[in-house]
Amino acid sequence: MKNIFTGISIITSLLFSFSYAQTGNVKGIIVNNTQMPLSGVNVLVKNSTQGVQSNDYGTFEITNIVNGNYTLVFSYIGFKTREINFTISNNEYKSLGTVVLYEGNELLSEVIVNSNRKNKFSRKKTAYVSKLPLKDLENSQIYSTVTSELLESQITINFDEAIKNATGLSTLWQATGRSIDGTGYYSLRGFPVQPSLIDGVPGSVFSSVDPSYIERIEVLKGPSATLFGSTANSLGGLINVVTKKPFEGFGGSVSYIMGSFDSHRISVDFNTPLGGKNGPYFRINSSYLNQGSFQDAGFIKTFFIAPSLSYRVNNRLNISLGIEYSKTKQTNPSMIFLRRGYPLNGTSPKEFGVNPEASFTNNNIYLENPVLNTRFIADYKLSDQWTSQTAFSSGSYESEGYYSYLLEGAGKFFLRPLPDPSDPTYPLIVGSNLFFEGLLQEDILTRLVLEQDSGIESLNLQQNFTGDFKLGKIRNRLVLGLDYVKNTSYNRNKENDPSTGFPLLNGFFLPNGALIDSPLTPDVVETEYPHSQSVFNPIFANLPANNIETKSQTFAFYASNVINFTPSLSAMIGLRLDYFNQNGDKSTKDDDYTKTSFAPKLGIVYQPILNIISVFGNYQTGFINNDPRISVDLNSGQTIVETLPPTKATQYEFGFKNNLFNNRLNLGVSYYNISVEDMRANDPVNGQTSINIDKIVSQGIEFEVNANPVDGLNLRIGYSYNDSKITKTISQELLGRRNIESGPENVYTAWVDYQFQENGFLKNIGLGVGLNGASKYNTMNNGVSGQFELPSYTIFNASVYYETSTFRVGIKANNFTDEVYYKGWSTIIPQQPRAFLGNVIYKF
Repeated sequence: MKNIFTGISIITSLLFSFSYAQTGNVKGIIVNNTQMPLSGVNVLVKNSTQGVQSNDYGTFEITNIVNGNYTLVFSYIGFKTREINFTISNNEYKSLGTVVLYEGNELLSEVIVNSNRKNKFSRKKTAYVSKLPLKDLENSQIYSTVTSELLESQITINFDEAIKNATGLSTLWQATGRSIDGTGYYSLRGFPVQPSLIDGVPGSVFSSVDPSYIERIEVLKGPSATLFGSTANSLGGLINVVTKKPFEGFGGSVSYIMGSFDSHRISVDFNTPLGGKNGPYFRINSSYLNQGSFQDAGFIKTFFIAPSLSYRVNNRLNISLGIEYSKTKQTNPSMIFLRRGYPLNGTSPKEFGVNPEASFTNNNIYLENPVLNTRFIADYKLSDQWTSQTAFSSGSYESEGYYSYLLEGAGKFFLRPLPDPSDPTYPLIVGSNLFFEGLLQEDILTRLVLEQDSGIESLNLQQNFTGDFKLGKIRNRLVLGLDYVKNTSYNRNKENDPSTGFPLLNGFFLPNGALIDSPLTPDVVETEYPHSQSVFNPIFANLPANNIETKSQTFAFYASNVINFTPSLSAMIGLRLDYFNQNGDKSTKDDDYTKTSFAPKLGIVYQPILNIISVFGNYQTGFINNDPRISVDLNSGQTIVETLPPTKATQYEFGFKNNLFNNRLNLGVSYYNISVEDMRANDPVNGQTSINIDKIVSQGIEFEVNANPVDGLNLRIGYSYNDSKITKTISQELLGRRNIESGPENVYTAWVDYQFQENGFLKNIGLGVGLNGASKYNTMNNGVSGQFELPSYTIFNASVYYETSTFRVGIKANNFTDEVYYKGWSTIIPQQPRAFLGNVIYKF
């Protein structure tokens, strides 16, 4: 019996010792990016019930963890979720040291953040692209990110300079400030796109948005209507501007940039807590830009201010508020609109004789654009598996002043052909002002002035529920969303009539910039446009206004689910239902209509090496609702309303991404094929009307690499090739041709930044060098006008800077080889020659 008890005692002791040896503890300290401790952070061993919250000093400890490999999840409202892998073995007491969480309202963002992040040009973690907590390698959609570090390295002064870093994107024309489409146009995968999202919700994004306010720019590739609807044109992709958010702590910066062409910009970024540890936290960004022109006239002046507030009510609820207000005063860019319906006078800027330094205007003709955006976001953690986000945003944009079109030929647009000299009424026609409308074949330019008084107001309400749960052994990450968008606009623009002061309101120019008295007697009288707003005001006061007001509403439901069949294999399935109600012009019901549209999405991702390499494919859709075409029957006088089908886009894409050498090398390569049906386009025979393009096929490849080969060296390279062709249309003048809005076939960009790592003075010095360019491009391309080719170009830029933890001074040369080049979209737009910029930044 004694031996039995002795045996039992030994076995019990061994079992106890074995059990004790199979468990361990993990601990650490949680702080924010300013090293302030964070209390109440949820710390959970993933896929288990073990977890704690950090105390008032930010420390945490989880005990009795059985030996094995685990993932620790840190989640805190108002901060980005972080995951850390760890291993427990041999009764280990594991210490993770200091764990840094970074601020931001991207509640769903599942990121791995390193306080000493090396690959500064790659930030491919976001909660906006798929409205789901996905890492880049898990996402079946490809996107390009322009980081704030890249913008700082390049001493970027405006939005147009910032966006050119996005792979596959080319500028068609810069912001004009006119009417409702006053922001810039860009070509992406063969189709035009404008920046239309701020922090994932609709907003008016103009060049007035200061780069110092931008945390990053995300360019989503391909049709994206499933999650973002039809209110934003997403046939080729979308542009989302992510702003800087309030953070826990005190800090900020003051910067000043000055340079060529009388460029000056001062910016302030200030963040401070307004209460205790839970906030509120307040941040304000403000700037003033005053920039002249490389041409003989032209300027832009912008005041920008953006206060924001974040308040962590408790560990479950965080609310945030953001406001952006800007007011811009600017002359319109020098754009020569090429004639339509008649053969062109030249096939290139050189043949046309364009003087790139001629503005064809003066600084007394300008537009003013006030812009106001507001956002309110409430993030609520319903449970460990479900979160809720309620977002409200509004936008208001106005255009006031005078905008002037510069047209090839002496006609008002392209109204009628030249009169026949054998016509008995020919002398009467020539003797009237209407003859000016017919002189379209003169080698001359006409400036047509319009008074702008227009604007748009938008309202958006979104409700998203996001879950991360398992059905059996299958992991699901699901977003369910409701979306309401309301847009109202007004147009009280005035256009001068040829019979009312036509010669006074319009200037006549030779392409070299010389002002002549009239097309009939082309004597050079001046070299600059003499009129001002004070001359126009009394004339336009007697002209009728358009007085058009429109309203539209969209109600939508969407769902998207990422299903993980295995850790390496996942599929994304999404569907959106949109009900569109167009009230149209309030003065008539003829253009009222409703439409219901579906936008499906499917993607698949396989990671042959988990978290290192992924292969993906997707099927994505997009659509744009087209207004009815209204005409009057000349015989009966009755109004004819023709309902037009929506423009629909379908994309097939596949490619691969990787994350190699501990995030030092990110590479993405993809092939896409987009088919767009029922797109409206200008009739090449009669430029005043539109025709239907039944089908456009746009396909291409994209390549992007972000790398940090050695400490201190960061590089970014992007290249895209696009083949776009109109494959079906009734217009033989367009069939088989590349659409002019497709931009250049080849677009490329690169930037390399190296900061010395050695001790001593060199450690604070950095160098940057890069290029961006494009192949030749037909800005006009049809069988009537012919082809007008903008030549290929490569622009080289370089910078040098000295930087410490609190101070930075830098100098940059843009286009240091002084390349003469042009952009355009049925237009000729000269671009800036060699320019120098210098900046000083003080951080506190």
